[in-house]
Amino acid sequence: MNTKSTIQQHENLDSWIAESPETATGQNDMQIVFSALHSLALQPVSETYQSWLKLFEADTNADLHQHPDHVSRLVPIYHEMYPQHSGYLMQCRKEGALVAIGILSPKYINTKTLKGIGPARTLPGYFLCGNRFLIQQEIGQDESILSHLLESALTFCQKKNAAFLLIEDLLVNTSLNHSIQDASNRFLTYSHTGFQSRSLIHFPDNPEDYWNQFRSKSRRKHRKLLRQNSEMRMVRITQPDQVVGFLEAAHQISLNSWQTQRLGLRIKNDEKELEELTFLALQGWLRSYLLMKDDQPIAFKVGSQHRGVYCDLEFGFNLNFASVSPGETLLLLILEDLIQHDTPQIYDFGEGDAEYKQRYSSQLTQSCAMLLLPSTIRNKLRLHYLKTSRFIDDLVRKCLKASGVYTALRQIVRYGKLGSR
Repeated sequence: MNTKSTIQQHENLDSWIAESPETATGQNDMQIVFSALHSLALQPVSETYQSWLKLFEADTNADLHQHPDHVSRLVPIYHEMYPQHSGYLMQCRKEGALVAIGILSPKYINTKTLKGIGPARTLPGYFLCGNRFLIQQEIGQDESILSHLLESALTFCQKKNAAFLLIEDLLVNTSLNHSIQDASNRFLTYSHTGFQSRSLIHFPDNPEDYWNQFRSKSRRKHRKLLRQNSEMRMVRITQPDQVVGFLEAAHQISLNSWQTQRLGLRIKNDEKELEELTFLALQGWLRSYLLMKDDQPIAFKVGSQHRGVYCDLEFGFNLNFASVSPGETLLLLILEDLIQHDTPQIYDFGEGDAEYKQRYSSQLTQSCAMLLLPSTIRNKLRLHYLKTSRFIDDLVRKCLKASGVYTALRQIVRYGKLGSR
């Protein structure tokens, strides 16, 4: 399949059309249209909404962030955050039927985040919501079609003067990643994280048997920790009327968490987070937790559960309580709750290779944050700079790890002392 794609501006300035690829028979049978989200009518009675929802419900791997109701709620918020950059809906039709959708939302990335050395610069671009395309099952494994979708999205980014398309959490063993690798000679790729271990728990048919994977010594240690922290209590957050209080508590905890100290404030308690968690709660997909000590919140977990998968979205604890291991205490209580009530098939710890994730998991895979960049001279120079910076950063980390300093610094930053978890 010839997947070379060009973008033409439509009569409507908020819409773009990508030329369809030629099939083996030389016939064009696909059309891709990019439409500004703020100009779309996304009421439930509209054809766009109904087609989108049908595709979402039929895609067994659909991500919650790809639901039309969720996206439509965030459109005015993104418009306020990025007044000069609209989000876009990418619709792919084959013989008139909607077969794939991509949601491109505006995103700014600082070169410091990408491990760039020297003065920081902000790059404008887009991220692919849900880290994938919504796609009809019959064509979902066709990597040539995925490659065409990617190339069309990158050509669109180039026309919009966007530096990149970001896939924030790309799983290694997916058709999308295979398509990216196969088509990497037609656009540029960069990952500041590289593929890292990703931890999963596959709960057995009898969920209680999960604990059997641990040695008796480890199980005794778990019970001892819970006894020591028996005055703590966990609160499950699932209902819309709990969201406001949960965000306020998680925000206060986040102000003094190691994640905020290293990565910036994680829970901002802003309008976007309120809309996101409220939407999850209204759909029955929210499953978050607070850990309380003497009526004071000291740890939180933002999570969702959908189609048998529990997703660990964000976590933090108050460093003032690091000595009593609130993070591990909350995790043990959450695992007990998941085993006792509405057990998912899979617990996905999300991106990151923290040691505790691997310790509690039953399976390891890999994932990374991936930037796709149009193959321009400017981006080639930018990529050379970023790769050189990353090489220097990795070299410094290796030297610190070899000396034992890295682990000590990481423990002090995260937990306030050496040897803590």
